[in-house]
Amino acid sequence: MARSSPSSSAWLPYDRRVPLVVATIVDITARANLQEQLAQTHEELRRHADELEQRGSEMSLLAQMGELLESCQTLDEAYSVIAGIAEPLFTGDAGALYALASSRTAAEAVATWGSPPPMRSVFDPTDCWALRRSQLHVVHDGDPELLCPHVEESISTGLLCEPLAAQTETLGLLHVQVRRRAAGKARAAILANRERLVKTLGEQVALALANIRLRGTLREQSSRDPLSGLFNRRYMEESLDREVRRAAREGYGVGLLMADLDKFKQLNDAFGHLAGDDVLRKIGAFLATAVRGEDVACRFGGEEFVVVLPKASLDDTRRRAEALRDGIKAYQPDEPNRLYPPVTMSVGVAAYPEHGTSVEQLILAADSAMYRAKAQGRDRVVVASASGGRPIEVSAG
Repeated sequence: MARSSPSSSAWLPYDRRVPLVVATIVDITARANLQEQLAQTHEELRRHADELEQRGSEMSLLAQMGELLESCQTLDEAYSVIAGIAEPLFTGDAGALYALASSRTAAEAVATWGSPPPMRSVFDPTDCWALRRSQLHVVHDGDPELLCPHVEESISTGLLCEPLAAQTETLGLLHVQVRRRAAGKARAAILANRERLVKTLGEQVALALANIRLRGTLREQSSRDPLSGLFNRRYMEESLDREVRRAAREGYGVGLLMADLDKFKQLNDAFGHLAGDDVLRKIGAFLATAVRGEDVACRFGGEEFVVVLPKASLDDTRRRAEALRDGIKAYQPDEPNRLYPPVTMSVGVAAYPEHGTSVEQLILAADSAMYRAKAQGRDRVVVASASGGRPIEVSAG
């Protein structure tokens, strides 16, 4: 029987089989290395795609916050927006926005996020390394000695404190506690990402808060009488219109007082206009402290003052008018070595809806009542008649 010819390397001599086996092993190793490299590359691409997606989400949230902050009229509105955006922006972490008091003796939490949020709601600014040094302060979990005294929680990954500074003024602090646990490079990457995000957010928030404060200051200046410090006539009329509309919807009253200082012309003639201005300033200071927080006290013009009393009945308004008249008599703005004549005022009282349903009708009714108070001997309170009427002519002062 004829022997078949060899068809595999098994029939090769040993010295010829060894190189072939080695080559096979090298080929398998190379393929394994290539597969490992491909897997690593795939993982890096996936991680990079995740980072890009996260960056895109962060940029979208920051852009959304920027648009909302531009529309905010008050700091409280801004704080609410920041808290709402920070929650998804710092997923898994916690933080707080602290505002510095005008005295700069306290930092108070005005927006918080996380579950639970940071424990400290108020602290001394000197308890924060970032506020002391006016720069970002980062703490890794391995650096407990660098922990700010205002932080009471244990640190999982790290924390960041970023001062909020704009126009050379420090407005507050952005504080973030990184709570997601990770090890090695992952932990360093998380902290680096949060550092970048905190810096970006801090710059945006600081500028937005500074702009809101500036707009508020400008609005305040435009609505104030520079001499008395009270609201001006335009602001009073806008406020009265708003309160009347609200009262019509909700079914309550609005009171209106119109007061005129008695014999003010004689004071100007005897002591000069500077003395008259000084008296008006002091009357403005008195009214500012004598009214409720929701009341609107304004200088109507000359020596006339108006107070809007939201949610006040006619009887309440009359009683308040008597209290203010008595308060003015007790509040005599004397100067050292100079005795001014006693300051009294005649007050007209009107109320919604008894004396009118519009700004014009209520002002006319209160004005008529005030002139009647002067005609009846001054230093008294008179309630408007049901029909309001028109002002009557009386002697000056």
